[in-house]
Amino acid sequence: MVEILDIEPGSIAQEIGIKIGDKLISINGKEIRDALDYRFYSTGEDLEILIEQNGQQIIFDIEKNYQEELGITLEDLKMRKCGNKCVFCFVHQNPTGLRKTLYFKDEDFRFSFLYGHYVTLSNTTEEDLKRIVEQRLSPLYVSVHATDIELRKYLLGIKFDDRLLEKIAFLTENGIELNCQVVLCPEINDENYLEQTIAELKKFFPAIRSIAIVPVGLTKHRKNLPALKSVTHEYSIQLIEKVKDFRKQLLDELGSSFVYLSDEFYIRTGIDLPGNDYYEEFYQLENGVGLTRDLINRMKKEMRQLLKNKTKLHLTLVSGKLGASALKRYFLPDLQKIPNLTFSLYTITNHFYGDSVEVAALLVGEDIFHQLKRKELGDYVVLPPRILNHDGLFLDNWTAQRLEGKLGRKVIIFPDSFLQLLVNIEAESGARSEEIARNIRHTGPSLYVAEHLKSREQIFEIGI
Repeated sequence: MVEILDIEPGSIAQEIGIKIGDKLISINGKEIRDALDYRFYSTGEDLEILIEQNGQQIIFDIEKNYQEELGITLEDLKMRKCGNKCVFCFVHQNPTGLRKTLYFKDEDFRFSFLYGHYVTLSNTTEEDLKRIVEQRLSPLYVSVHATDIELRKYLLGIKFDDRLLEKIAFLTENGIELNCQVVLCPEINDENYLEQTIAELKKFFPAIRSIAIVPVGLTKHRKNLPALKSVTHEYSIQLIEKVKDFRKQLLDELGSSFVYLSDEFYIRTGIDLPGNDYYEEFYQLENGVGLTRDLINRMKKEMRQLLKNKTKLHLTLVSGKLGASALKRYFLPDLQKIPNLTFSLYTITNHFYGDSVEVAALLVGEDIFHQLKRKELGDYVVLPPRILNHDGLFLDNWTAQRLEGKLGRKVIIFPDSFLQLLVNIEAESGARSEEIARNIRHTGPSLYVAEHLKSREQIFEIGI
């Protein structure tokens, strides 16, 4: 049973007398537990809807076109809490005193389908698995880390065999596509264990489309937590070579390289970033696998329009160590060719989490302020994408407005496109160029992101 938060004016729901505050109990005898159930069961032509209204249960019989909407907005999904105690869990590495939401650990297959969240499947029940198959919640994103049972139990901090491979077998045999990840912890789940994990997962190809290998992230706030080693420069070089051999064998065997390293391994070593062929269908962009190459591709498409720029601007780009390294190597040489634009690039050291944390998305407002306050900042300070949450907050609760006030400069979030960045700045200044605006509409989002969303659009009509 879920509460109805809104009714669309002129909709079927309004016409038959369903009201805001009513509770949706079932559709055609199927219990409605959340918005996913509602979307799935409401697509038919003949519906029997059970509603609780003013303490009474009322049945509404509805005839409609197959895909016609009822016009009901339900309460948000309540996220399931994770019961694992993963040895590398980032939540456990947060300092004290942050907002409560930063200490919540989620483990929910519904959010994996909707937003690409990674789940271990450790709390997924038989009923959940049947629901995933029935409602075609595909693809899902699964944190495997290791297939060896005892090692997986250690990594997840659980005392039971969660039967991962059995669950994967059930899902894949029933048409559910999976993308998997391994958070690599040096001297723990690498070497023979990594080979075992790849060998056991490849049996499910092509239903398992990809395995992403990402480096463990360690902060300075690891008091009373298991001792883990960081991924070093030398370790990354060795791993790149080893995975190159894996991929060659897999390509011969499967027709797909199957295993992909996150961008971080290449950026931290200075080894050339792989070309488009390496990433095949760019299955795991949101996991940092191919994100840099995707942005390079987009910038190449945008350069002709960028070279027509007539707006004089000095932009300050802000990033962590890894992002700054990528910007300096792959983007600044071309950006400096754009007429009337001047770029400054500042690398921010993460004192909040420790200087071993080098990714841009984990930078905080206070660190950015203290390291920029005496710098020449130009017209705008451009922050990395995904650095703010949906409420506009940094991890330390600073807002972009507070940072603007302290720096005395306008702050803008990089929108994953340099052309879109200019559009946003011109819109901000009230002098938006219609010519550029028309161009960006044609440029659109990444082709790979567009396709990723398109697969979900069939059920949820997500716009891009």
